[in-house]
Amino acid sequence: MLATFAGSSSAEAAARRPGKVYLYRGLMNVFSLGMDQIAYKLQAAGVATSVSNHTLWSSEANDMIARWQAGNREPIILMGHSAGADATISVARKLAQYNIPVALIVNFDPVAPDAVPNNVKQIVNYYVPAGWGRAVSADPRFKGKLANVNESSTTNHFAIDKDDTLQRQAIARVLAVTGGGARRKPAAPKPAQVSAAPQ
Repeated sequence: MLATFAGSSSAEAAARRPGKVYLYRGLMNVFSLGMDQIAYKLQAAGVATSVSNHTLWSSEANDMIARWQAGNREPIILMGHSAGADATISVARKLAQYNIPVALIVNFDPVAPDAVPNNVKQIVNYYVPAGWGRAVSADPRFKGKLANVNESSTTNHFAIDKDDTLQRQAIARVLAVTGGGARRKPAAPKPAQVSAAPQ
């Protein structure tokens, strides 16, 4: 199941930002609804998103490859929870075969992640090692930024994607990558300066 959020009135009012965020839910689409929450908030900020089950990662990667080969060079951003977090790295590894960069991955408690490939510019991994969560590691050629953030003192596997603080951090990272948007509000004109008349 894939959900593309068309945007609420607030999303329509926001200037569209370049790039797209692909969010992946974990098992059975019932334990990862934080992905839907983040998607709605990103849409309100003008960011295009889609939310799907982790099992659809390969077909979505094919769509990303097709878009890139058609000339779309906007940032690709991946986000997921649980098995959906594993899926983000699987997508990145498939894109690496075509030399397609991934601007950002934000993961919430992956359970069996592959190594992060060298086409990923930055990845932030929030995890709870006491449960199913795992830290991520990178391929030897990886030259991006990787941060494993242990959240075992604040949350658990089933709640981590819904944590408001972590959601705000994830959204801030996305907005830092997507920049100021395709349309900018023009600056207000400066008042004219009046010079004194010559004596």
